[in-house]
Amino acid sequence: MVSHTHWDREWYHTAARFRQRLVALLDAVLERRNDGETFLLDGQAITLLDYLTVRPEREAELGARLQAGSLEAGPWYVLADNLIPSGEAILRNLEAGRRVIRRLGAAPPPVLYCPDTFGHPAALPSIAAGYGFETAIVWRGAGGASHPSSDAFRWRAADGASVAAYHLPPDGYEFGSALPVEDDAAAARWRHISDVLVARNRTGVVLLLNGADHHALQPDVIEALAAVRHAAAPEAIVQRSALSAFAVRFQRACRDTELPVVQGELRDSYGYTWTLGGTLGTRAQQKRRNAILERALLRDVEPWMALSWLHHATARARAIASNGTVTLAQLPALLNVAWQELLETHPHDTLCGCSIDGVARAMDARQDRVRSQTRGLRDAALSLALQQDVVAARSRAICAATEQAVVVRNRAATARGGVAELRLIETLADVGVGPDSAQTTPIDVGRDSWRPLVSGVPLQWMGALVAHQRRESPQHYPDNDLVRVHRVVAWIPEVPALGLRVFATAPDVDAGRVHHDEVSTVRVVESATDVVLENDRVRVTVREGHVDLEQGGRRLERVLSIESIADLGDSYTPSVRGDPERLTCVETVVQHRGPLRAAVRLTWESATQDIRVHTTMVVDAAAELLRCDVSGMNRRRNHRLQLKWRTDFADPVTVADAAFGPVERHVPRAPADSREAVVPSMPMHRWATQLSHGHAVTMFADGLAEAESAAGALSITLVRAIGELSRGDLPERPGHAGWPSPTPDSQSLGGFRARVGLMLHEDGPHRLDTVSRAADALLLPLCGETWRDLDVPPTPTPTQIAGPQLHGTGLEVSAVTLAQRGDGIILRAVNLSANAVQGHWQLPHDGPWIVTRCRLDETPLESPVRRDARVAFLAGPREIVTLHITVEQLA
Repeated sequence: MVSHTHWDREWYHTAARFRQRLVALLDAVLERRNDGETFLLDGQAITLLDYLTVRPEREAELGARLQAGSLEAGPWYVLADNLIPSGEAILRNLEAGRRVIRRLGAAPPPVLYCPDTFGHPAALPSIAAGYGFETAIVWRGAGGASHPSSDAFRWRAADGASVAAYHLPPDGYEFGSALPVEDDAAAARWRHISDVLVARNRTGVVLLLNGADHHALQPDVIEALAAVRHAAAPEAIVQRSALSAFAVRFQRACRDTELPVVQGELRDSYGYTWTLGGTLGTRAQQKRRNAILERALLRDVEPWMALSWLHHATARARAIASNGTVTLAQLPALLNVAWQELLETHPHDTLCGCSIDGVARAMDARQDRVRSQTRGLRDAALSLALQQDVVAARSRAICAATEQAVVVRNRAATARGGVAELRLIETLADVGVGPDSAQTTPIDVGRDSWRPLVSGVPLQWMGALVAHQRRESPQHYPDNDLVRVHRVVAWIPEVPALGLRVFATAPDVDAGRVHHDEVSTVRVVESATDVVLENDRVRVTVREGHVDLEQGGRRLERVLSIESIADLGDSYTPSVRGDPERLTCVETVVQHRGPLRAAVRLTWESATQDIRVHTTMVVDAAAELLRCDVSGMNRRRNHRLQLKWRTDFADPVTVADAAFGPVERHVPRAPADSREAVVPSMPMHRWATQLSHGHAVTMFADGLAEAESAAGALSITLVRAIGELSRGDLPERPGHAGWPSPTPDSQSLGGFRARVGLMLHEDGPHRLDTVSRAADALLLPLCGETWRDLDVPPTPTPTQIAGPQLHGTGLEVSAVTLAQRGDGIILRAVNLSANAVQGHWQLPHDGPWIVTRCRLDETPLESPVRRDARVAFLAGPREIVTLHITVEQLA
């Protein structure tokens, strides 16, 4: 029996409100001095920080109790949803939890504790093994018809890693709460406990969690334990212990017991306990924004830190800059702060959208702060990689006639050229700030006739806007300028993998001097009835509001539709009523006519005009997929709005992107006596593919988390509009899944956006490489902007700074970042295929480098070896390969 509290940090109250109760709870625990007494703080370390915010004077005592084992917390930073975040975000969660526990001089229980997550990714056993955990505790997601009737099973990942999973009873972590002290009541309670637990027990060891949501330690727990122990004798021995002690006993029992084996995701609790799979579409825009922020940290911040470390020994050596600029040594701590704030939005009640509106508004504010931090971290890391002296540069004047530098970023682990999205800055005037600025005459921004050129690079102008831009330095006040920001797409020569290429710009009104004869182009052909967009791979025809797609010799007609269906459910469970309404296309407008980008915008409306959606179909030169930019306005309540791609498969196999590699997806089947209807949708990371008879159709999305695969269609949820946290009258799930509370903000009234895509291709040995490459092209295109303070590179040779390049069929980059120990970088790749792959990282120079193969937590698995620029490795089927790279210390 383990005494615990299940601590939803925010849910039907805000985090600040629940923190008031947490302080009282922990004060009471710390005041008790009973020998051998233990208390579990729900497997998450953030509760310790929340407590210390109010009680900083008790930090030493808190640390002492953690070190002694009478108080347990971690290994997680927060008890996050496990299906929506990326695999790397799950790792960052464990790393942040470990930092907090280590700060207090302790270690977490050796258990991957997941007591209330709405399902679990197939890679969780690999993650457990990568952090040295042999035991996992789960509840939701297991127990359905697809799983064995057992409280213990061997959960195996696709790479062969496994963990011994203990499955909580149907009532979960609260099954042993409020134990009675009277003998008769204790005997009755024990009979019920025994009836439930013994029937599924596999090992002879049973975990009884004494606690529940936000419950303080039971005051008479010692008396209750004595009563239950008496009632259980001689059938069972009841011991009060720490979670750590349970893990030791459970592991010992598992070694002597043949356990059933479970593989894949845990998303089926139907007939056992509530699965609550409907949260994937709730507050969809927050989930999308989370994915964008994760991607920004992982692919547009961390690689530039690694780039600076790889190229600049002075950056590696400098801890503090005397002029106050940010150093490479300071960036990891700042990065950790940004990650921790993003992780604070990952608890299932928060990220899944099943909380009150006050919690959702707090999540919006946290996401705003993370976005701001991410931009600052990115700029600081790029400045270090480019060796830009921002203090010296701030002293230089800038005018419209000055040549300026454009920095193009390649956020993929392979070298790429082609279409890039650029922001080119035209300086219009200096704008003063302060009392003297009151005397400034109004600025005439003039006619937008300036067309910048990038040295030898073909451009297509997309639009411009006037804004203010500041140049900042730790030794100066900001210099505030009025600028015109020109959006262009450009055909860029190859940019190194995870690297930079710097071009020079010069103002020139004669944009006609640019020729496109030597680059790929896209064409637009208009007739009285049709608009056709095509490059040499993709052809899109828009006719009378219908979209046809041709690619690779295949043709799909009427491929796109927008549908709304009534949903009277709550934040946990959909309750769909009636037939869907298909929105009508009311307008078609050609927006861009090439030569590098062609786009046509279709506007869709509902019959009552309370839903309006714009879908901009984009075909770029040499693109392998159809891109669709979505924006819309929702004024309808209680419905679900989906974008649906028509496919030509009647009975497809569905494979979808997930944490650390793809999974095959099936819709679970609930037993006849299930108290919950099956939700047919599935988690959506970057893509979902339908396969049939050698052909494939893949749908991409930039962060919306709910997808659906059915015969002849792939769909993504744009909006799920509901107004109640929990309803008790749903035929799909009778009873309340949470505390009833109106949530009018979850009606999602107002604007929404998304970026999605579709690709027709073949199901061959290179399918996963093709899909991975297309996902990077859609979600992480080549991009860049004017750096007005950066020295212009000598022409005609642009500056290039190369990062690590990944080679190997079926391999995909997972992380390129600084090592947690601060002594090098981490290169992590995932083998997406079911075959062993010989791969290598190509580093930008010969080092010499010292390379160590590690676990996910950076614990060495092999002895360090000396390598030059080519770092070879063997990746087993579906294996996650982590390499620690440091510099050889020369005598």
